[in-house]
Amino acid sequence: MLKTPAGGVWSGIILIDGEEKVLIDSGENAEHIDELLVPALKELGIQLQDIAWLCNTHCHGDHVGGHSRIMKLAHPRVASYRKSVPKLQQPLKYSRLIRAVYPSYSPPAPAVLEGVKTDFILEEGDVIAGRLRLVASPGHDDDCVCFYDIPTKTLISGDSLQGNGTRTQGTALYMDLNAYRNTLDKLRKMDIDNIISAHPYLFTNEMALGKQNAGVYLEKCRQITDIYDNYISERLEEGIKNPVQLAEELITYMGNEMPKWLFLPLYTVNAHIQAGVKDRQGGKRTL
Repeated sequence: MLKTPAGGVWSGIILIDGEEKVLIDSGENAEHIDELLVPALKELGIQLQDIAWLCNTHCHGDHVGGHSRIMKLAHPRVASYRKSVPKLQQPLKYSRLIRAVYPSYSPPAPAVLEGVKTDFILEEGDVIAGRLRLVASPGHDDDCVCFYDIPTKTLISGDSLQGNGTRTQGTALYMDLNAYRNTLDKLRKMDIDNIISAHPYLFTNEMALGKQNAGVYLEKCRQITDIYDNYISERLEEGIKNPVQLAEELITYMGNEMPKWLFLPLYTVNAHIQAGVKDRQGGKRTL
């Protein structure tokens, strides 16, 4: 894993150095490819032209910002999950759409984002380079996937497992709470020996090595959703209805830093509110 700067923390680019070399994700921008990735590969005796496959865990800018530069310097085959294909072709448009939901609480979209076309469209269970199986893992976003490295039983999770968010996020980020929890349940049923994520997440950090630690990692992610849920439920029952206030209070309650922009915590808070409305209509619980 190569750690590249991203929003005050880092975002990981993963190299699978097998018979066919694979890169998963590409950092934020072209400079990270030229100044960080190419030199790091050179230290391993690898050229960018040696990469056979370029993949992504989802289409947020800090994961696909270097894709176009890689394609200009080399010609790996681009393999992407079906739901990522249109976003990968127009990542700037998608970045703007994400921010447009909460325009007053969002930074400008990174104008450096350039799209690339997908050569191979992947579906659930497809295998890349004879070893990486795609596992659809929505929640953080609807196109999120993990790659399961079959020989090592290692789950490369990207942003699919959020912990308590990164230091600069404020909270974990998931746009769909029920989908996120379903993903956690799905992964807990898999035979996973190791987990490698894309950022240094609070409460879980960047990786879990060993089957027991991987299980604890997944359980912590689930527990955090319950903590958020209970806190938001209590505040709503007390009459606090403003999502901005709820987000700020949740961040403080969890002991996290207040981010400069609140759009990520707002997605999570509203995901809990929306899930509560659906459950109330179904007679399950009340928020």
